[in-house]
Amino acid sequence: MKNVIIAGSSRCGKTTISKYLKKKYKMNYYKMDSIKRGIDKNFWDGYKDDWKKVSPHMAHLINQIITEREDEYLVIDSCHLYPEDISKYNLEDTVIVFVGHDTITVEEKLKQIRKYDHHAWTNKEDDEYMRYSNQLGIEYSIEAKKQCEKLNIKYFDTSHNFLKVKREIIKYIEENIK
Repeated sequence: MKNVIIAGSSRCGKTTISKYLKKKYKMNYYKMDSIKRGIDKNFWDGYKDDWKKVSPHMAHLINQIITEREDEYLVIDSCHLYPEDISKYNLEDTVIVFVGHDTITVEEKLKQIRKYDHHAWTNKEDDEYMRYSNQLGIEYSIEAKKQCEKLNIKYFDTSHNFLKVKREIIKYIEENIK
């Protein structure tokens, strides 16, 4: 077995896939977004939404979690992480995938969120904020995809045909964790 890092933009399917792997393979699950929100209020205030500044810290934190948990297998679900930052740690016993939505418009993503995210934090936000958040997610996805191509890290686009792409992601991970 290997550890798994599923990183990417908000609302692209990281948590859905992570929870599936957690249950099927009895892996310990870390939702880094929750950890980051706790850290935001104490350490990173002022640049909490600047993923470029947060990503190196997130990569270091993930590396520490993996290297200190040698006797268990983890699935780590993380926003706020760029391929170039996590790749510096050369985590040989870890499958890393990035998930994003780089081929969708802000308005299309907003429609998806309003249609499918019935119990998510997104329901508490107005359309204007969600457009802003979607724009950031698309920009992040485009950059993450470029970095993945450069670093030979697997990237999946969940902009369209989510269920089909989700199956492809799971198949890729399952083929590479054993």
